Amino acid sequence: MNADTREWDYDALAAHYRLRAPYDAAALDALFARLAPDARADCVDVGAGSGRLTAELVARGLRVTAIEPSASMRAIGARDVPGARWIEADAQHCALEDACCSVLTFGSSFNVMPAQVALDLAARLLRPRGALVVLWNHRDLDDPLQQRLQEAIEEHVPGYAHGSRRDDPTATIGADGRFEAAAHIRGRFSHRVRAVDFVEGFRAHATLVRQAGEAMPRVLDAMHRALAGHEVVDVPFTTRIWFARRRAGP
Repeated sequence: MNADTREWDYDALAAHYRLRAPYDAAALDALFARLAPDARADCVDVGAGSGRLTAELVARGLRVTAIEPSASMRAIGARDVPGARWIEADAQHCALEDACCSVLTFGSSFNVMPAQVALDLAARLLRPRGALVVLWNHRDLDDPLQQRLQEAIEEHVPGYAHGSRRDDPTATIGADGRFEAAAHIRGRFSHRVRAVDFVEGFRAHATLVRQAGEAMPRVLDAMHRALAGHEVVDVPFTTRIWFARRRAGP
């Protein structure tokens, strides 16, 4: 599983990123019940964006370093989640010390870099038995209303592809050899949101924005039409989490 290695630029997406759905709290609770990190364990949140996952990590008592290369995203995150330490870096140029954390998270960011780069970073920064955590939110595309929105997307973006963000990373993590077998947690939830805000949140959907290009305004118009008559929508999501322990040794 490899990322599309073209440049990902999140600066233009930052203003709308907070309109995206949160992660399922019950799934995160189940994750940390399984991991049982020590109180105030060190955590590195890679590609922290505007801090949606970062805030959940801080709230669960972790001592979080949030890595985010986008200045616009980082500014929002530092404002909204001051309990984390925010640093400007990307995976290839992260200057954090080796074995500096017990938990390392990729919240919707494992797919924005080559998988090997992400795993090399995790293997370097995690202590032995530390936990690599990879998670995404996926809309339920079997839902009739979401099917209408997908039709609106595909009408203007022929061949639209979700990319590796909907792939199962278990085999990729296992093949690396430095991590134990990955376990999977998922939590279904309904995200109630104003219809206009839900559509505007797609302005921060990097995979769609990149593929739509100049067609993005037409996509958004079509989505608004698909939701005509809906003031509020209940959007079914699944938070999918994979986690794996760092093996001892090189």
